[in-house]
Amino acid sequence: MRGVSLILVLAGVAASSSAEAQVIGRPSSPLVAAAAPALEGGGSIRLHPALPSTRFSTGSGELNLAEAGQAHGAGPSTGAGGPSPRRAFLYSALVPGAGEYYAGAKRKAALFFGLEILAWSLYATWDGKGNEIEEEFRATADEHFNPLDYLAWRETNTSNKTPITHDLPCEEYIEQYMATGGFGDCSGIDVQQYYELIGKYDQFVAGWSDLRDATGNPTQPVQVDSAKNFDSDIRQAYEDRRDDSNRYLKRAITVAGLALINHVFSAIDAARTASRVGAGQTISRLL
Repeated sequence: MRGVSLILVLAGVAASSSAEAQVIGRPSSPLVAAAAPALEGGGSIRLHPALPSTRFSTGSGELNLAEAGQAHGAGPSTGAGGPSPRRAFLYSALVPGAGEYYAGAKRKAALFFGLEILAWSLYATWDGKGNEIEEEFRATADEHFNPLDYLAWRETNTSNKTPITHDLPCEEYIEQYMATGGFGDCSGIDVQQYYELIGKYDQFVAGWSDLRDATGNPTQPVQVDSAKNFDSDIRQAYEDRRDDSNRYLKRAITVAGLALINHVFSAIDAARTASRVGAGQTISRLL
């Protein structure tokens, strides 16, 4: 339909007298200005169905109105069909590299997407390793730490010689724990604190099954007169494994933060890339 309308317009121009054209001067439409020489020469204009609607044949050759229009001041359409910076930003904010791919910068898209895959792969590995070790050291505590021994020691006079003593987290659920192995309704934070404190602080040494005195001889919890004078090899190994778990979990949290930063950088880069492509810069200069 656009081609037919254009033919009718050009036919109207052809019907105009050359004298009138001289009075008017330069046609206001760039497309008409481009077609005028062919019409004044008595040529005919025919639409090629197999060609774009802006390409015509005249008696003296082929006329491309799109190119001719640009030559007479009708510049190319800006933004039409070009990548949208907003859309590119949104794509990469969701999936790093997607906005760059949309804008045509496929190498940068591969870079940002590769960083995303690497970050979450490391997160899954380290988070899984940290949780695995956590389950391991908690099982060790369930087997070798007796909270009742610790509570019994804390009620003795000898415990007063230890400068610092802590309440045992989930203390009101200890009987349920000893019977079922679980802490019932005790909050997750308090359960986490229970498994942390019993290995972290010396005073909890009284609850470990391999409790020994300074000379290395096994002893009873009620005999602990100062936590610094007693030790437990199992507790030391337990604390080492807990540190290993925390190290992996902290790595996982760090790499997750880096992954989010990758989203932000990719989104900003995608918007800039789309803007530059829309301004006419070639993709090769943006890689």
